[in-house]
Amino acid sequence: MVLSKKCCKVPANSILESVIALTIISICLYFAILIFASVYTPKTTAKFYNTQNKVNELFYLSELKSDSVLNNNENQNLLIEEETITNDLKKISIIYKDSTQSKFEKKFYVQKP
Repeated sequence: MVLSKKCCKVPANSILESVIALTIISICLYFAILIFASVYTPKTTAKFYNTQNKVNELFYLSELKSDSVLNNNENQNLLIEEETITNDLKKISIIYKDSTQSKFEKKFYVQKP
């Protein structure tokens, strides 16, 4: 028992050692908060991916059944614009507002056959 007390006895009463330990802990916490803040952004939320999938779905539906999607465009949260860039290229812009009224715009370029 006496031997184990002598082996595990580490002096940490120096103010310098305490300041160095607190500095190391502070630096580690700073980097942890930086990493957390860069990972947790509004573009990584589930709602963002849900809105992005909804816009992609609307694009594919407009390509398959263009009349039904464009005629049922009575929804104020959805705006589909088609623009002809060249004879062979068409730009489709879909602007969608979700329940939080944040706008999500995605542009698709389609080559005409």
